Amino acid sequence: MKQGYFSLVLHAHLPYVRHEEEHRLEERWVYEAISETYIPILWQVDRLKRPLNWTVSISPPVVEMLADPLVQDRYVAHLDEMLELIALELSGERSEAEVGTLHFYERRYQDLKNTFLHWDKNLNQAFRTYREHGYIDMVTCTATHGFNPHLFTDQAARTEIRSGLNCFERHYGFRPTGIWLPECAYTPGVDRILYEEGVRYTFVDEHALLDADPTPSKGIGAPVYSPHGVALFPRDQIISGKIWSSMIGYPGHPDYREFYRDLAYDRDWDYIQSFMHPEGIRFDTGLKMHRITGDTDEKDYYVRDWAEHQIANHATDFAETLEAHLEAHGAQTFPPFLVTAPFDAELFGHWWFEGPEFLGQVAERLEQFGIETITPALFLERHFQDLETVHVSMNTWGRKGYGDVWINERNEWMLRHLHMMETQLVKDVADYRGTSPLADRALKQLIRHYVLAVSSDWAFILDGQTTAQYAADRFREHTRLFAELETALYENKLTDEVLDAHFRAYPFLQDEDLEVDTFLSPHDYYVTKEREAEADAILVLTPEYTGNVVGGLGQRVVEEVEARAKQGETMYVLTPYKEGLLEYERHDNVHVYRVRLTSPFLEHVMNQVAAQNVGYVKLVHELVNAVRFKAVHHFDWMTIPAARSLAKSLAVPLYSTMLSFETTRNPHGHGGLFDAIHRIENSVLAEADTVYVGADVSIDELASRYAVKDNVTNCLSLDASPYKQNV
Repeated sequence: MKQGYFSLVLHAHLPYVRHEEEHRLEERWVYEAISETYIPILWQVDRLKRPLNWTVSISPPVVEMLADPLVQDRYVAHLDEMLELIALELSGERSEAEVGTLHFYERRYQDLKNTFLHWDKNLNQAFRTYREHGYIDMVTCTATHGFNPHLFTDQAARTEIRSGLNCFERHYGFRPTGIWLPECAYTPGVDRILYEEGVRYTFVDEHALLDADPTPSKGIGAPVYSPHGVALFPRDQIISGKIWSSMIGYPGHPDYREFYRDLAYDRDWDYIQSFMHPEGIRFDTGLKMHRITGDTDEKDYYVRDWAEHQIANHATDFAETLEAHLEAHGAQTFPPFLVTAPFDAELFGHWWFEGPEFLGQVAERLEQFGIETITPALFLERHFQDLETVHVSMNTWGRKGYGDVWINERNEWMLRHLHMMETQLVKDVADYRGTSPLADRALKQLIRHYVLAVSSDWAFILDGQTTAQYAADRFREHTRLFAELETALYENKLTDEVLDAHFRAYPFLQDEDLEVDTFLSPHDYYVTKEREAEADAILVLTPEYTGNVVGGLGQRVVEEVEARAKQGETMYVLTPYKEGLLEYERHDNVHVYRVRLTSPFLEHVMNQVAAQNVGYVKLVHELVNAVRFKAVHHFDWMTIPAARSLAKSLAVPLYSTMLSFETTRNPHGHGGLFDAIHRIENSVLAEADTVYVGADVSIDELASRYAVKDNVTNCLSLDASPYKQNV
């Protein structure tokens, strides 16, 4: 075997387009994917009958539609209709070239039907069987392909991930350790949720690694670990481009089938009408009789033998290109150079009709060339110890590499509705979970409506303006159903009949796939499931805490809080939010809240401080519904405004720790900012029960610059409580 590896990843995804009513054009997307991509790929796996080390990702909407008896029966009817159309075509006078192509389609559609019926009309059984035989590996996607960088809450991200994994496990009998993030969209922090849900690897575009901090020493020649330990496998665009690029890729060869020319538009309406939509709408039949031919409107008929000749040529060329690419990086070791090639599965067969046969022949050529194929899971098993850890920014494989496709002037209006639904779900779950069986069922149905609305497909379609009206209507329908059911929940008008009707509209996911508690905020989860009677608590406000310790101040806060907790105090710590850290976490009797700015786009430091303090005050006003505070303890000048306000409103003592002061840090300071900080520091000296100052601060010198009273003293040792006995 040559040095290096090749890893092929195919992601099969469609939006959930199953409708109860007949003749929905969008349902034909499923028929096309089955006929042109899913079964032809299965044919290649079955033909080769050996471990291919292909990784096939199937999204939950595809899994559910493949398992749906209504979709299955309609697909069989579709195949019968196609065979009827082919028979009609063959009964007329046709050229020799047309007859040859029609006979090819006749054999193909009969083979499609035979294969579909062989697997009892459920292709999930086929993929599962081949995976259990060791021919392929399989992973899945999030529940509905939601674009994770635009999800507003951790709960929504976790629900998309966990529900997708639950659905896949129900159909396939195992829980994968890899996942395809929709649009290969990675955002910092999602790796923590992935890791907590048992996911150990995913896929990103190559610029994610090239722009990482630090830049990986292997470039894109090896995956990297995210900060939370999820392996990120980068797409190799040089190799992938040989296939998908419209400029240099194989699919544009003149002998391959022409995608944009269909029989439906070459026949008179009276002839083709019975095979078209009852409302008089023409649509593609799937019988595409011509080949690409060249850059001309005059297309020659498709000749299958010619196409097969090019498949063989291109498979050899791809193997030779890959061989040269691996040899160019042959010096790389620990781990050897890896080429990861992730694709939308529908590229092979649907967009590039000959694609599945190409993949099968590539597998044969790679074996002949001595190039080892490998799955991401097997690669990690061999080389987990060789990978670097880096920080990766938000990125996608979409246009311009970021979120331009999914938020622009055509689709941005959707986000406010999605964010509202997320925050409402957090509230509804906290208020109604466990109140009745109907309420719990309604919460699951609300989650179902939400995940169907959050599908990235609607924004993608609106961006491309293909079937834009359908995408907008579907999105609005799910938001409407969400609002109607939520109103029924609030007004105590839930019935089994109401819930049955909501589920029948879009029977996506079973209730067992949906876990209401994933939409509990971490704090609500603690309050509703784990909280026992607590002693009165100390409220701590600090600009630095674990995960964001800059210097001595942060270290002192952490040590102080831990020391008091060991003495039995219940501590509630409020500190600024930092990307990648939990907004809420609890360690025994220490509760940590990382508070987001109420206005995140402020530039002036005093405006930022003010916004942060407003955030503290708002959160405490919510906490007092469940927590009784007995003292407020702030650290540094930046938390003084909130600390003063809260001590007054709560009618509790105020303790202040100031390791340094603006005038001691900057004795010659002057100007507006200096004066403002000085005034804030002076205010706490007048109101705090006790002000603890750093050992380096001279209280006598302090008195020459501030209005010092007898409440100022040096910090105590950590084993001594700073709080008075009556607190």
